[in-house]
Amino acid sequence: MYGNPMQKSNVVATVYDYEKDMRLSIQLNRWILKPIGVWPKSAGISWTEKYVYVLVNIIYISLIGFLFIPCATYVTLELEDTYDTLKLSGPLNFCLMAVVKYSSLIFREDDIYKGIEYIENDWTNTQHYDDQIIMIRNAKFGRRLVATCVFFMYGGVVFYYLALPFSNGKITEDDGNLTYRPLVYPVARVIIDARHSPVSEIFFWIQCLSGFIIHSITASACSLAAVFAMHAYGRLEVLMQWIEHLVDGREDFCDSVDERLAMIVQQHVQILE
Repeated sequence: MYGNPMQKSNVVATVYDYEKDMRLSIQLNRWILKPIGVWPKSAGISWTEKYVYVLVNIIYISLIGFLFIPCATYVTLELEDTYDTLKLSGPLNFCLMAVVKYSSLIFREDDIYKGIEYIENDWTNTQHYDDQIIMIRNAKFGRRLVATCVFFMYGGVVFYYLALPFSNGKITEDDGNLTYRPLVYPVARVIIDARHSPVSEIFFWIQCLSGFIIHSITASACSLAAVFAMHAYGRLEVLMQWIEHLVDGREDFCDSVDERLAMIVQQHVQILE
């Protein structure tokens, strides 16, 4: 699949292999982070695109607030049962943590960009075939971790926001004049009575959209952690292989043992960063 990198090849093939390896590492992350407006922006981005990113951030935080504020008001003013209060405290805390994670992804954009640059530079500078095999193996494992995380996160959206409400069915009030489907995040009646149609349907689908965004934020944070961790692990494996060849050397290494040791130390420092 991959030829020997020590052999001469044309520039087009080299660039193509490099871009393919980069896609293997971060393509899924780009697909998840870009729609929610937290993918690191390039230096040449226009002011219009920056405003679009800011607008997307404001809309998504507002949608999370659309879940949290009415439900928190309902718990505070209307809910008296302790069990129901505890049952809703989990989703409310999940909303708060989503805001914290989303804010961290926004304000740590430079750090994320720096991490992606490290990955790009490592793929560019990895020339030896054995090192490439190690990097590719770990990148594929990181990609599987991201795919697994995304599957369970979005599967939770389908189950919690769609399957669970529809399986519970509708509720009929005692007088029999009002039938409605209970919302996953109940809304306080001091804000609006969400039992009546079409308000109930509007709130239901907006809550589904907000839940999708919340789980996308969690999937984004987990996927970044998985990719960065596996890339660092791959570089540590490469470093261990360099140490094994410290004395005897390798065809792509320097001739001096001191120079090889300096190269290993420099690589170790870069991995720690």
